[in-house]
Amino acid sequence: MGNNMEEIIINEKTTELLVKITPFMDYTRMSRIVNKLTDYAEPLMEGKLSGIINFNYSLNSSQTNMVIDLLIEIQALSRIYSIAQKGKRDLEPEYISNIFSDVTNPANISSYLSIRTLLENRLNHQVQQYNINMNKSNTTLAIPINELRGHVKTYRDLMDSNVTISHKAQHGFVAASLHDAYLIILNRRDWWDDRTYMKYFFNEDEPSKRNITLISRVERLTLREIDENVKRILAYFQEVAAQRLKVKSSEEFQVREKEAETTYEKSSKIFTDKLMLTPFGRQYGEKIDSILKDIFDTPSPSLSEEEVRAIAEKLYHVYKTLPSSLNLPENIAMCENLAYFLLSSDMGLKKFAETFIYNDRRISFSKFFTEKRDELDDFATKIFVAFFEYKFSSLFRIIKSLDMKQYACAFIIKRIYILKGEDLSTFGFFLIKAIAKFGKIKAF
Repeated sequence: MGNNMEEIIINEKTTELLVKITPFMDYTRMSRIVNKLTDYAEPLMEGKLSGIINFNYSLNSSQTNMVIDLLIEIQALSRIYSIAQKGKRDLEPEYISNIFSDVTNPANISSYLSIRTLLENRLNHQVQQYNINMNKSNTTLAIPINELRGHVKTYRDLMDSNVTISHKAQHGFVAASLHDAYLIILNRRDWWDDRTYMKYFFNEDEPSKRNITLISRVERLTLREIDENVKRILAYFQEVAAQRLKVKSSEEFQVREKEAETTYEKSSKIFTDKLMLTPFGRQYGEKIDSILKDIFDTPSPSLSEEEVRAIAEKLYHVYKTLPSSLNLPENIAMCENLAYFLLSSDMGLKKFAETFIYNDRRISFSKFFTEKRDELDDFATKIFVAFFEYKFSSLFRIIKSLDMKQYACAFIIKRIYILKGEDLSTFGFFLIKAIAKFGKIKAF
């Protein structure tokens, strides 16, 4: 995700705009823009829209315009025009927001009704002005769509030249912009049969042309499709945020280790000190080592084989019925006892399952273990996740952000390898796997 995007988001034009926008835009800012534009009850002048997008004045005008272009491209905004004041050659743009909180029943939203009424009032006026400029005797005649296409082409051909654009072409272009905006707000698949629409426009288009906008020449979207586009844009920026966080965490880890390297000579026997001298290590290292010392130095609880079996069977039943309840107070003491027992034993998963879980004599243990291996592996991991959360709860009451939790878990895993090394039991590796699972470290 980023400037070298291979995935197409909505379409190629949208993807190109996202590539340009991503360096200065993030999920929080885009969400705020979308929230501000949702159910917006009136047209937005360019200055007002720019203020919504550049709310903290961190963007330049070019960047602000790129965001506007993106919102127009996904049809979250419609650009409508009006004839400029006397003395000005250009048409004056305004913007209509097509983002609504209820796209299934937009007519229940007062802002939607306000926008629709406003567009209909503008169309009443524009039909009259268009017919006057076309020298038609009846000023209420519906405007032929084919005429508007001609005016749009004329206006586009002349807008970048020094040739004066006729009032006919200008009024035609204004009417075309209102037509495109109104059809999105109308939100009907069979809009050509709508009585109000027929009051303003005369449409003889063949079906293949009906859903193509007059000005931008793209397929017109429904409010639901626009809503889906907006959600895809927000999802994209969420992914970007996750990628940025991942890179940031990785870079911070490397920087912290380099800081330690410059403080100490490179030596395998000082690797412990190097890790502990990172900013994180200086703040939390002693606390982490104290908890790890308790975990690995606590002797196995003096439980008989029958007592261990009773605990294992009960927890396995809890795991199979409601696994999320393993870390509840009534179960955590059993998880702790079982974890201590397993960490101090030299048995593996197979021996543990045969001794403390397997009780169905109707099938051989070999078949039982083959069928249940993944489940047993997950059960053991979840026991150690509950155990880890409990033992390190005091640390994670302080460390709450996801990126710092991930860093802390990576730190703890490294400390376990340093402190225990080759002495780590089979279930010691289950503890490491549980820590990685808790910290969402994908390498494990």
